[in-house]
Amino acid sequence: MNNIIDRIKYGTETIKDPIKNNEFSYGEIIAERNVCDNCGECMNVCPVNAIKINTITNAEHLVSVDYKKCIYCRNCVDICPKSVLKMTSDYKMAQLELAGDKLREKIYKTFRRSLVLRVVDTGSCNACMSELNALSNTFYDISRFGINVSPSPRHADGLVVTGPVTINMKEALDKTYHAMAEPKIVIAVGSCAYNGGVFKEGDGVYGTLNDILPVDLVIPGCPPSPQAIIFGLLKIMDKIKKTD
Repeated sequence: MNNIIDRIKYGTETIKDPIKNNEFSYGEIIAERNVCDNCGECMNVCPVNAIKINTITNAEHLVSVDYKKCIYCRNCVDICPKSVLKMTSDYKMAQLELAGDKLREKIYKTFRRSLVLRVVDTGSCNACMSELNALSNTFYDISRFGINVSPSPRHADGLVVTGPVTINMKEALDKTYHAMAEPKIVIAVGSCAYNGGVFKEGDGVYGTLNDILPVDLVIPGCPPSPQAIIFGLLKIMDKIKKTD
């Protein structure tokens, strides 16, 4: 009875548009052109080597940030003496690794209506898992989009991986992947899952997910927010409007 009273009192808690623009979110780091003096401070301070400075001319240097590797610590933004780098609030950075006919054949035709996921934590700090868990609460409620999580890989369409692939989890990851029926997709959630992140050179890390399994979708972040994850999942289901 108390639950019914609460629903009447507070109304609907589920957000209507979970992928709306969010000015408080962290997002892609962009670099201004014709400002960098090639001091290299941003490269030196980056813990994951996600920054490169390309020399175009003696007077022009272009800074590029690999957003799949980036952990969005803002160290590069804070240390740059000329404020070349700026962090935006655009969290919609999820990228499909397939393109064109391959993408339509493997993914869009099969998973557009529903998507069942099996989540495997291969050695994360649990931050990405916390954000994934938030997707099933009443605020985000991803089940309304036809997205559900299965405890069994045999019932799953997609494999969601968080954290760097550790030596002790390599076998479990392989078994889970091969237990899934075709067609199947692999989703890397977080920078650590795709590229190892700050743990890449650790003694217990086997390697990067991209070298072990064919990754179909990368959702960057450390950790990616629930909004960023939902955007990526809807993108792979071809449910993103052209205006988004």
